[in-house]
Amino acid sequence: MEGGRQDTGAVIQLKSVREASKVARAVLEHTYHTILVGENATNFAISLGFESQPLSSERSKKIYEAWRDNNCQPNYWKNMVNSTKKCGPYTPDFSEDSSPSRKFARKSHRFDHDTIGMIALDSAGKMAVGTSTNGKNHKIPGRSSDSAIPGCGGFVDESVGGAVATGDGDIMMRFSPAFLAVELMRGGMSPQKAAEVSLNRITTKYPDSYSGAIVAASKDGEYGAACYGIKKFPYSVRDSQQSSKTRVIEVECTGNENL
Repeated sequence: MEGGRQDTGAVIQLKSVREASKVARAVLEHTYHTILVGENATNFAISLGFESQPLSSERSKKIYEAWRDNNCQPNYWKNMVNSTKKCGPYTPDFSEDSSPSRKFARKSHRFDHDTIGMIALDSAGKMAVGTSTNGKNHKIPGRSSDSAIPGCGGFVDESVGGAVATGDGDIMMRFSPAFLAVELMRGGMSPQKAAEVSLNRITTKYPDSYSGAIVAASKDGEYGAACYGIKKFPYSVRDSQQSSKTRVIEVECTGNENL
C-alpha cells in the first residue's frame, strides 16, 4: 500500500511463485484491482514472467509428515467429530458439550510463522507499507491470512503514518488493527501509544487465546511497537539520522505471565 491514496496491490493463496511481494506490487502497478486470489493470482504472475517452481523444502516436508503421523494434531477445526483425535475428513459435531478450542494458538514461537511487515518513509515524506507471509503451519487449505487484507496486516496514510501487524491473523483481521493504529495517530496519539491501544482492542476480547504485535511509525519518523502473549518482540529500525547499521529493538510484551 502506498501512502498517498492508499493504492494497494495484494495476492492471496499464491502458489508455486516465490516472489509474492513483487507479484502484489504488479497488481498495484499494472491493474485497477486490489486483490487477486488463488489459481488466477498464480496465472497472473506467470503471465508477467514470474517463475513457477516447487516451493516445498526437505524441512517443510518433514514438518508435514510429523504432523500427519501425529494424527494431524494440532489443527484448526472446531466442533467437528474426532478432529482432536485423528486426520480428516470430519463431520460436524452438534452435541451440547462440543466447544471450540484454540489452546495450541498460544504456543507460538519464532519458528512457526514467517510474517514480515515493513513501513517505509523517504526523505520526501512518501510512505508505504508491505507485508508477506506463508501463513500458519497446518492451516486448513483455502484459509486467508490477515497480511494481504488492507487495514489488517498493514495500512498507511502519509499525512499521518503507517502500521503493520503480525500474530494470530484469524483474530486480528476482525479488528483491522493497522488501520486503527493509524487513525489513533491521526487523533494525536504517539505511534507507541497507538500500537498499545490498537492491540488492547484485541486482547480485551481474546485475553487467553491471542498472541501478536503491532509496529507503528508516524510521518515524522517517530516509531513504537506493542506485543501480547509472547515474552519479547524484536523489530528492526534503520534511518538516515543515525548510523547506517540496522538496529534491533526488543519490546517486553504483556499477557505473558504464564509463559
